[in-house]
Amino acid sequence: MSTDPTITLSSGHAMPRVGLGTSKLVEKQIADGIEAGARHLDCARMYGNEAAVGRAVRASKVPRADFFLTSKLFMTELRRDAVGEAVADTLRDLQTDYLDLLLIHWPLKYKPGTLFARDGAQDFAETWAAMEALVKDGKVRSIGVSNFDAAQLEALMETAKIPPAVNQVEAHPRFPNSALVAWCLSKKIAVVAWGPLASGRGRLAEDQVLWTTANMHQVSVPRMALRWNLERGVCVVPRSANPEHVRDCLEAAAGPKLPKADVELLTRSRPEGRRRFPDVIGVWPASANVVCRLLGWWLHVLFSVLFRVCSVDVVALAKRRAIKREATYAAFVKERDAAIAAMEAKIAARAAEGKMTFTDGSEDMSVDPAIDPKLAAARLEMLRTPAD
Repeated sequence: MSTDPTITLSSGHAMPRVGLGTSKLVEKQIADGIEAGARHLDCARMYGNEAAVGRAVRASKVPRADFFLTSKLFMTELRRDAVGEAVADTLRDLQTDYLDLLLIHWPLKYKPGTLFARDGAQDFAETWAAMEALVKDGKVRSIGVSNFDAAQLEALMETAKIPPAVNQVEAHPRFPNSALVAWCLSKKIAVVAWGPLASGRGRLAEDQVLWTTANMHQVSVPRMALRWNLERGVCVVPRSANPEHVRDCLEAAAGPKLPKADVELLTRSRPEGRRRFPDVIGVWPASANVVCRLLGWWLHVLFSVLFRVCSVDVVALAKRRAIKREATYAAFVKERDAAIAAMEAKIAARAAEGKMTFTDGSEDMSVDPAIDPKLAAARLEMLRTPAD
């Protein structure tokens, strides 16, 4: 597999092979990711933070042409007339004239103002036609889907004038999703892996085969997990709030190039694997077991009745949560900076008194009569390091 940082989609447009997932990130974290080199930003209506992404992109002073911006339509925005309105709102939030890629987030259509209340037949022909019109109008450059299986894609392609350029699906060493990946690539549909680091860096480190392979190639376990997907021809959009981790992820596009035997070994170590989230609402009818189908049916009935008497705007709720997250993060930063300043002042004062001594190893500097320089330095570094 090439170490070229981009691939060319069926639409003719280039897409960076490694992106940055923006779910639950605040403006500062997105800005840090951009500064670390991220240019492919994976957004979605249901994340609620597209306005924060737009502010970070604008503040970066990086030319718009250097970015690849993706958004995804929520499940209540799939009627023909709703698609254009949703994209117009996203363009305002992202402060841009066009999207590089627009996806249908999930293969489910819910009635506007509801959740889990199905909107008639689960047919996406009118949604796709509206997306094709946006391509014609220059508001979107490439269109695709997310979380579709082969049968759902085949049904969509029967009426599509523009073939889907991308299918974004779950794919990581704990769930290779090999059959769907191979099918999509055979149809010239690029595959982008969401959650390519599974449930996080800690979980991946528990995978002995992955850990051993990473050590052999002298790279981090997350970078090896990403490189494995890239070698399979799968693009990746990991999420991280730590700019050093973002850099490590971006460097995966450059190598190391893995021998075919290592790629096959990692794939075979968990041939079936397990999804991060069970299909409790029947997203994939062909693979949902009896329990999932029954539970999904009852959920749809329950919510269909519930939303006859009340309404909810899920995207608006997501935006409010994102605003609250920004406030929470700002409060955290203020508290963290105050703690750093207090510790630095304490260290300076003790040093001036000539009383810098080693203590018994306690990590709570506030109760120690003297400060251990090594522990103080470690504590300061921990405070300054962004959480992943």
